Amino acid sequence: DPMVAQCLLYSAADAQRVERVAIHHMTPVVSHIHTSGTPTEDNLPKFTRRFHRDVSCSLHTLLCERRYDAPRELFDDRPTHMMRLVDAAAQASHLVYEYTNTVAAGLVERPEHMPMPTLGFDLWKVGYIEVERPPFYFGKNRPERLRLELTPPPLLYHAFGGDIDRLVYHMNRLAEDAIRTLRAARKRPVMGARALRRLHPWSEPRTLREPGGGRLPTFRVGARGIVGRVERIGAAKEVHSFRQEHEECRVARRDGDHERRFPFGTYAWRAYHGAPVERAPLPGAIIARPGPILCDVQAELDRERVDRDEVRDESHAIVDAVRQAFVEEAEEIVDEATLDMAEPTPHRPSRDKPGTNGTNGEKTDNTASDGGDPADDECDPAVVRHRFDKRRVETARRIITLRDRRRGRPPRGSGSHGSDPPG
Repeated sequence: DPMVAQCLLYSAADAQRVERVAIHHMTPVVSHIHTSGTPTEDNLPKFTRRFHRDVSCSLHTLLCERRYDAPRELFDDRPTHMMRLVDAAAQASHLVYEYTNTVAAGLVERPEHMPMPTLGFDLWKVGYIEVERPPFYFGKNRPERLRLELTPPPLLYHAFGGDIDRLVYHMNRLAEDAIRTLRAARKRPVMGARALRRLHPWSEPRTLREPGGGRLPTFRVGARGIVGRVERIGAAKEVHSFRQEHEECRVARRDGDHERRFPFGTYAWRAYHGAPVERAPLPGAIIARPGPILCDVQAELDRERVDRDEVRDESHAIVDAVRQAFVEEAEEIVDEATLDMAEPTPHRPSRDKPGTNGTNGEKTDNTASDGGDPADDECDPAVVRHRFDKRRVETARRIITLRDRRRGRPPRGSGSHGSDPPG
C-alpha cells in the first residue's frame, strides 16, 4: 500500500522537525527499519520515540481502514538498537549495508525493486524530499506538507573534502559492487516484488529469533589494519569502563548517595530521574565524545585549504576498504540478513480425519511441512493457522496466526470486520 511509505516518511520528517535530528539514510526491510542520523542536540531517544510511535499508530489506523485486524503492538519488546559509527569508513560501510539490506535479505534483486522506496544516495544532492500528510491519524495541527531533509554523514563528507558529487558517485559505485557480491553469495532465488506485495500483513519471517543474552555492538570502527585494531581496542575498553562506572553509580544512588555523578553520556538517569552527570567526557574518549555535525564540518572546510591529493588518497582508501570488506563478509552478511518470508507448504491432511477450520468446513492450511513422512512435522520451523483453529500446536518454533483468510467484503449487516481487502 503506498500509504505505508507515506506514513513512514511523514513520521520521520515530523520527528526531524521537532527534535532536529539530521537524517542521512533510511531503508525499510518489511519487518524492521534501518535509519542513520546525527543528533544536533542531546535528544536522540526523543526522536526515536516520536518517530516509532507515529509509525506504529498510523499503520494501525491504516490496517483498520483497509479492513484488517490491527495488532496491539507493531514493534516487538526489544529496545531500538543504536550503534555509533566511529569513523568515515564505518559510516560508508554501514550506509552501503543499509542500502543493500533488502538484497542481502533475499527479498529483491535490486533495492529499487522494493515496493517501498529506499532512499538513495542521490538525494544528498537535492537535500530533501517533500512528504504530504497522510489523510488519517495525523491531526490538522501538523503541517500539510513537510520536507524530509537528507544530508551526508559529517565524517564521510569531510573525508571527501566536501565534494558531494564525488561522494555520491563513489557511494553508488560501492552499492553496485556490493549488490553483485551479495547476489553471488546467495544460494536461493529472491522473493521478488510481486510476492512481497502478496504477503499477508500478519505474516512474519520464518527465521528464528535472534539469540538473547549477548551484548549487542554499540560501536563500529571501519578503519582496517593496525590503526583500526588500536581504535577498536580503545573503544571497547571505554565502553567496558563506562558500563562498570554506570553500574557503580546506580548502586550508590539506590543506597542513598544522590550526589555521585554518572559518567558523561548517561541519558536516562539524567532525563527521567534528574541525576547529576559529568559535564565532559574523559580525555581520549572515543565513544562518549560527541562527533561533529555537518555545519561544523562545512565551516572547517571553508576555513582550511583542502589538499586535493590528500583528500583523494583518504577517500580512495575508504572506498577500497569498504569494497574489500563486502567481498570478505558477503556470505556472513547474507546468512545473517536473510528473511524467510515464503509461505509454508500446506500440511497433508490425515487419512482418517480430514481437518476443518471450525467455521465453514474448509481444509486447514495450518502447518509447514515438506509433504513427506508425518514424523517430519517435528522439524517444522513454523505453523500457520487461522484464528478460529483451536487445535494445539506444540512442535513449531513459531506460530503465525492469520487474522482472516476470507476474501472480499463481509456481507452487509453481518457486523463482521477484519476480512482481507478485495482481491
